[in-house]
Amino acid sequence: WTISAVTDGEAVLDAARRLKPRVVVLDVMLPKRSGFEVLKAIKAEDGLRHLPVLILSTYPERQYAVRCIQLGAAGYLHKSTDPDTMLAAVRKAAAGERHLSDATAQALAEAFERTKSGRGARPSGAAGVDQLSHREHQVYRLLIQGHSVSEIGAELGLASNTVSTYRARILEKTGARNDVELALLSRRDVPAA
Repeated sequence: WTISAVTDGEAVLDAARRLKPRVVVLDVMLPKRSGFEVLKAIKAEDGLRHLPVLILSTYPERQYAVRCIQLGAAGYLHKSTDPDTMLAAVRKAAAGERHLSDATAQALAEAFERTKSGRGARPSGAAGVDQLSHREHQVYRLLIQGHSVSEIGAELGLASNTVSTYRARILEKTGARNDVELALLSRRDVPAA
């Protein structure tokens, strides 16, 4: 196995095209292009579509695992996962299988139940994050990092009033009342290091 490391989303795509790896281990939070954007790009590109991608994140499975699996990830790993489990997940992904931790399987089951029961439209809390559109999710990530509406607009190339509209939708879908509650929501259920 050869291991290559890159530091931003664009470099991940370039390396994947050039190196044709057996597996990509991708962080959700990357400069230039988020892990979600990179995952979507990989799954949309003919030469990369079948490349297994494992998502590695500091965020709990309840927040992002379902979204990642829906986008085509082969699995979701929390950064506190022990090295043996990570290695086993990489091997499974390379063999064309999915790696589902107990927490990810639970998050998928909860998402399925919400959809089946018709409650999928407006879940609150961490479950509400699963229901955000791609653009809402981009705004959400920047809000919980402490960016202002104008900073988010500049980074995403959006007008401030457009960002404010996305923020209002995010608050409604998650049930949070303000940015502080969003930040607290994002930290809820994070496993101890």
